[in-house]
Amino acid sequence: MIYKKMTKNNENRRWSVNSDKIFKALLVGLFLLSAASASPTYSPHKYQQNDWFGEFGEHTSMYVNPAGIAENDQLEVTLGIFRTINGEAGQEYVSLVMPYDYNHAFGFSLFGNGAVIEGGDRYTEMAYQFGYAYRVLHALALGVDLTILQIDQFNVNKQLTMGMDLGLSWNPISNSKLGHIQVGLSLQNALAPGILMTQSSGYGFAVPSLMGIAGTSDDAYYIPTNLNFSVFYRGLNRMLEAKAEVSVIELTKPESEGGKGKNIEQSFTVTYYLSPLLGVRLRFTKEGYPVLGASINVKDVNFFRYLELNLEMSHDDIVEKKNRGFLWSVKLNTRFGPTREESIGERRYRRLKIEPENDYRRAMRYYLNRQFLEASYAFGKVITKYPAFHLVDQAAFYKGKSFENMRMHRAATAVYEEAIKKYPQSDQISKYYFQLMNIDYKDNKYGDATNKYQEIAQKFADTDVKADADYIAGQIKFEQALYQESIDLLAPILPGNANYFYARYTMGIAYSRLGKWDEAEACFKDIIAQPASNKSEVDLQDAAKVKLGHIYFSAEEPNLPEAAALYGQIKVDSHVYDEAQLALGWSFLKVNKPDDALKHAQWIVANMPNSYLISEAHLVEGYAHYMKKDWARAEKALANAESLTEKPIVSQASKDSAQQAFEAMQGEFEEVQDQALDLSRQLPTPRVEKRRADLRPTFDKANKNIDEYATFQQRVLQSDRFEGNRTRVLEDAKFTAATIGTMKGTGSYEGLEDLDDLDDFGDDFDDDF
Repeated sequence: MIYKKMTKNNENRRWSVNSDKIFKALLVGLFLLSAASASPTYSPHKYQQNDWFGEFGEHTSMYVNPAGIAENDQLEVTLGIFRTINGEAGQEYVSLVMPYDYNHAFGFSLFGNGAVIEGGDRYTEMAYQFGYAYRVLHALALGVDLTILQIDQFNVNKQLTMGMDLGLSWNPISNSKLGHIQVGLSLQNALAPGILMTQSSGYGFAVPSLMGIAGTSDDAYYIPTNLNFSVFYRGLNRMLEAKAEVSVIELTKPESEGGKGKNIEQSFTVTYYLSPLLGVRLRFTKEGYPVLGASINVKDVNFFRYLELNLEMSHDDIVEKKNRGFLWSVKLNTRFGPTREESIGERRYRRLKIEPENDYRRAMRYYLNRQFLEASYAFGKVITKYPAFHLVDQAAFYKGKSFENMRMHRAATAVYEEAIKKYPQSDQISKYYFQLMNIDYKDNKYGDATNKYQEIAQKFADTDVKADADYIAGQIKFEQALYQESIDLLAPILPGNANYFYARYTMGIAYSRLGKWDEAEACFKDIIAQPASNKSEVDLQDAAKVKLGHIYFSAEEPNLPEAAALYGQIKVDSHVYDEAQLALGWSFLKVNKPDDALKHAQWIVANMPNSYLISEAHLVEGYAHYMKKDWARAEKALANAESLTEKPIVSQASKDSAQQAFEAMQGEFEEVQDQALDLSRQLPTPRVEKRRADLRPTFDKANKNIDEYATFQQRVLQSDRFEGNRTRVLEDAKFTAATIGTMKGTGSYEGLEDLDDLDDFGDDFDDDF
């Protein structure tokens, strides 16, 4: 096994033109020291053949000091080879160092050492080193490596053993004025490998010893423990590098096992850079001979960020004869990939920008696809994992909207209230307040909603949300039958605002209920004149056309052609198509065209059996047959109208039953909301994902019940709005049927052609909200 000696990698070389005298003086001193120390004071053991790797291996190999790899700034690969001129002895190594983050570095080295003797027998050693260095402080690093040694002694004695080294590296000075100083201290073979002295056909193994003292075996030789100290200097504008090393060889080895024990050995190296690309080197080794060398390096060559080639040569018979002759070594060192700072910066960039943006986009995709539960979890991840993300306040807004769209008003309220506290300076703050107001409106808490509107009007009068708050406040006033106050709040909402169509429609209905027909007509015309940008606005335009047609139909001087033209513009897929068809039926009755009226009424009966207008369609059908003097069919149609209107569309008993069922499951739904809210605040670990999956069936069941109740409530709303018309249709159907019955009894049908009830149609305007 080779003696390990302390070394330090020297990087970032530059040159200066003002240091020739200094360099020459150093060279003279080095030669004098070489002459004074011509013979080494120790004789290497037969298992340690030379220390060239200790001299030129440097820190990438971890050969001397495992803490040295902490200085690596990039992924680095090194290849080295040492040979005698006759090729009978040599060493090779390959090393890989990978820095991670700012404080960590990992290394791996593979060493080969061998010689061929007479007769062709070969002695080889293979050493596998695994190292780790940790930067404790900015200027201080600690390192450790584990070495696995594989030995084949002439194919007779094969062994595996292992050892461990410890190291420390300290950088007290590093600046442009004073230069760079690196101090190293290492304890080699702190866990000393053992070499069995007995031959074996298979691989033997000797248990390693603590510094060759504790746990030793009598039939094993333990590779000595050495203490190495080094000082490295780089300065003079990075033109000069100098290194001094002192080693205590065989720190704990008695003379009886070879060597003299506690021998002090030293080596010195000076490198002078003639240019940033070329340096010359003179070294005096611990084995007692000088070495000449050169270093060539280039930067940013295609794939490589740095490429260095070192060539060194000597003759070990210069001082005393060792019969190895001319010696040479070559080392190729290359670095590629990002530096530590670049890697850390990239990770920080991804953590602070790329990753949160990707997660935010993923959450928005869930939201736009109406996967609101998944969206709430995804936005929650953004809020929890990236609190400094610049869109975290928007993530909170959409998280609340996700819960709101699932009718989870309890959870949504908690999200908005929490966001108001966490992001008081956010430009989303006004939206949080508005959504809280909107939730109160949806929950019919008109008093609380009005209070929040006053707060919005005071704090956010100059924001875009003020118009949205005006709209909700106007709707509340409308629901409270305060029509003029509703109009006053809705009138300032101008074209371009998302609520313009809705505001104008409500104003049209409000003006109608106040009997201000001209103003109502103007509101509906405003809606029709504006280009629609989405389906909701198209639906509102259809509703406005129907309502405007009703105004023309029921005016003191009816404009039936204009009304019919508006009704005729409604397409079959519109939500007000049944109302338009019914209105066309009444319009044709008014101009005494019962056949045309029948077509529209019978279309409703045949195609929309669940329409709340079907009873009135039967009434129109009965009137049309009446005008045609088809008394039997008239009686049948009127009987259908009467049977359908005898009771409300939704009975009070059904309302009470649905309300009781809703209240019974309200507690369960609130618990589901609380669980979903809690899970949305947690990162998606496997445990959390399992809890979310377990919650899903309960959520789906509760959500289904809520959706069914909401659908039922829409039916209740239609029933309540139709209640006035239901009474009228019922009375008209009974009266007309009774009249026909009376005429059948007397046999006289004269004087029954006039239907004064036709004039009443259109007098009752119903809100479609």
